[in-house]
Amino acid sequence: MILVDARDRRVLKRLQPRERITVRGTVLACDDIIGRREGIRVGVGEPESFLVFRPSHAEWVTDFERPAEPIFAKDVGAILAHGDFRAGDHVVEIGVGSGALSIALLRAVGTGGFLTSYEVRSDFAEVAKRNVAAACGSVDNWRLVVIDATLGIDARDADRLILDVPDPVPILAAAASALRPGGTLVVYLPTILQVKDLRDSMRHDPRFALTETLEVFERAWHVEEKSVRPAHRMIAHTAFLTFARRAADPQ
Repeated sequence: MILVDARDRRVLKRLQPRERITVRGTVLACDDIIGRREGIRVGVGEPESFLVFRPSHAEWVTDFERPAEPIFAKDVGAILAHGDFRAGDHVVEIGVGSGALSIALLRAVGTGGFLTSYEVRSDFAEVAKRNVAAACGSVDNWRLVVIDATLGIDARDADRLILDVPDPVPILAAAASALRPGGTLVVYLPTILQVKDLRDSMRHDPRFALTETLEVFERAWHVEEKSVRPAHRMIAHTAFLTFARRAADPQ
């Protein structure tokens, strides 16, 4: 849960039945919080009191078990919007990492959609399973396969496909086979040299069209009664996002 103090400072805490948590000298019984409505105030009469809310996806990802760097909220939002993800979509994800994006994708496709994820490392896959279970509970519209996607994948007629791997070029053929005509390819890469290699490979590839690359910056603002200014720190570059559409094969 997110505990918010009088100065709007936020503390992320995991709650376990019959246990207690301590926040700056205030001791709270987890059983007094679990099962109650969001927005309640706890710790009244203690050194500090706190408002309690469930964490958003952006807040919760910061506390992930993560053997690999997750895709953070500012990029997730751009992926979902520019990639045109919709409820009911069949989505393919290659490169699962900690499962942060998997959770956002499962929420986006809803119970009527399906997510097929491929991960080359079994230890990453196990962490992703735990994180998805913690966030979504039991899901029956997610299939996680441990496989080297350069050898090919079995998914077909996908509406959207995401590549989050260090070298996506050897997987482009598998991605093209998995996507339906008109489907969207999204590639997440941290460096511009990786993007250059990708775009060089895609430039004369008739299977892909409408290719574009962008990056997203996020800057918060400090807004009080007599002070309105941008925050001193911002989330600048995290990755480059490349989007393309699957063209129909020549008849």
